[in-house]
Amino acid sequence: MGRRVTVKDVAAAANVSPSTASRVLSGQGDVDPEMARRVTEASSRLRYSANVMARALRTRQSDTIGVIVPAINNPYFVGVVEALEQALAKTGRSLILCDARDDVDTEARRIDLLQNRMVDGLVIIPVSEQGSAPAISAAALDLPVVQLDRISEAGGTDFVGSDDFEGVRLSIEHLKSHGANTFAYIGALSTTSTAKNRLRAFHDQTNGHPSSPEWILLGDFSTDWGRTATARLLASGPMPDAIVCGADVIALGVLTSLRLAKIDVPSQIKVISHDNLSISTMVSPQLTSIRQPLDVMAEEVVYLLDARAKDFERPTRKSVFTPDLVVRESTLDPESY
Repeated sequence: MGRRVTVKDVAAAANVSPSTASRVLSGQGDVDPEMARRVTEASSRLRYSANVMARALRTRQSDTIGVIVPAINNPYFVGVVEALEQALAKTGRSLILCDARDDVDTEARRIDLLQNRMVDGLVIIPVSEQGSAPAISAAALDLPVVQLDRISEAGGTDFVGSDDFEGVRLSIEHLKSHGANTFAYIGALSTTSTAKNRLRAFHDQTNGHPSSPEWILLGDFSTDWGRTATARLLASGPMPDAIVCGADVIALGVLTSLRLAKIDVPSQIKVISHDNLSISTMVSPQLTSIRQPLDVMAEEVVYLLDARAKDFERPTRKSVFTPDLVVRESTLDPESY
C-alpha cells in the first residue's frame, strides 16, 4: 500500500500540467483531445480516485447521501438500503450507511457524523417516533432530509413509506377468506410509527371478531421475540385460527416455536406477516407476507432529496405507497399448493 495517487501524479504521468489534468478529471473546461486521452489513460493506469472531501469543499457537493437505519442486523433494512443504493447509482451518487443500534442517542451522533462528512442529504429510518425528532429536525434546517418507512414527529422533512393500514387490511381479509375467525397479533411496542399503525390497523380490522387480551403480544422486531411471544401464546390456553405478525423477522420465530410444539401451519393455525423478506421463501412452510414497493419508494426518496436541494423552502410532502399481498403456504389449505 503506497500513498494516495494525486492529480499531480496523473499530470506527471500524462505529461500535462496539473491544471489540465484537473480539468479533464473534473469534466470542466475544453481540453485538447490528445491531452484528455493521455490524462484518462494515466488516471486509469495509476488507479486514481478523486478525493471526495476535497472536491466537496470546492463544489459544496459530495455526491453522497447519508443513510441511517435503526438496526442493520434486521434484514428488512438491508433490502431498503439495497434499493436506495441502486436508485442513487442511477444518478451517479453513492451512500454512506450508519447503524443507529436502536438507540436515539447513537442515532443523533450518526446524524452529526454524516453532516460533518458533508453529505448532500440524509435518509433516516427513525429509531423512535418521539425520541428521534429533535436530532432529525435540527438536521433538516441545514440539508435535505427524507424519513423513510417510519416517520417521527420531526418537522421540515419529507416522508416516503408504505400504507401499513392497507397491508393489515389485506392480511385480515385474506385470512377471513380462508376460514379464520379468531386472530392473535405479535408485533412490536408502539414506539415507532410502523409498529403503532400496524397494531391499530389490526384492532380496526378484527373489530367484532372473537379475541382475547392474551392474544395481543408486543415486544420488538426480532426473531427472538417471535419465539418468546409464541411460547406465551401457547401457554395462555386455546389458540386462535391465525397469527398476524408485525414483521417477517417476528414471523420466523413464530414458525420455529410452532414447529417445535408440533402445531402444523397452516392446517392447525395460519401465519401471515409483513415485509416479504427473501427468507420468506426459504422457510417451511413458505411465509405469506405483505410486500412493500421498495424500488419505487427508493426512487421517490431520491426525487424528494433533489427537489428539496433545488428549493429548500418547498412544502414538505408525504408519499405513501400501496403494498400488496404475496400468498404462500403458511395461510393456504394443503390442497391449495
